[in-house]
Amino acid sequence: MEFDFVYRGHERSLVLIPGWGFCSDIFSSLNISYNYILPKRPVYGDISTDLHDFLLSMDIAEVSVLGWSMGVCVVLDFCAGFSDMIKTLYVVSWKKAFDNEEILSQLKAIELNRIAALKQFYRRCFLGQRADYHWFVSTSEETSIRQWGIPELRKGLMYLKGKTCGLSGCSGTQLRIFHGEKDVIAPLNEILENVPEVPVDVISGTGHLPFLSSEFERRFCVP
Repeated sequence: MEFDFVYRGHERSLVLIPGWGFCSDIFSSLNISYNYILPKRPVYGDISTDLHDFLLSMDIAEVSVLGWSMGVCVVLDFCAGFSDMIKTLYVVSWKKAFDNEEILSQLKAIELNRIAALKQFYRRCFLGQRADYHWFVSTSEETSIRQWGIPELRKGLMYLKGKTCGLSGCSGTQLRIFHGEKDVIAPLNEILENVPEVPVDVISGTGHLPFLSSEFERRFCVP
């Protein structure tokens, strides 16, 4: 896996990892006070070693990481191996475990008609975020569909199948959790049941992509 380093005039850097079926351009409208580190290709599994090597090549000893949806599992893998390199872990639209039957159903739909299945998945992700959905369709949907072939989609689903993305291994790392109020992919009530001791920033009026809201950016700047 290769990465892009986007210098935005800041002293600190943030690794941004997108979810299944999406590419890094989903973060293109995000405006927070970090330089960005973004994977160049779709992420569908553990990229910890590649990310570690990239950070060393850039002489970056400490970095913050943001994982969204499946990307949370990916950054947790990195945290498990290289927690000493992480300053702050931002968890967005987290789900502790994905239902295996749901994963297999999604895989069947993808293999039957990749484009139709992806478009249906995107619509579900954006429920509650109509304006954001129109923006995505007009700017990024075709790119995402083109970059995600069936082999990569399958690998991503198999990565999630049976995987538990717990937060217990994050001790010693500053942790912040954000979640959309209307999320149907990772329902809010499930996360509130699983993290009773960790404050959750609930972004009202958003679904599975709360980071597209200006409210997310405002909350993000307030520790």
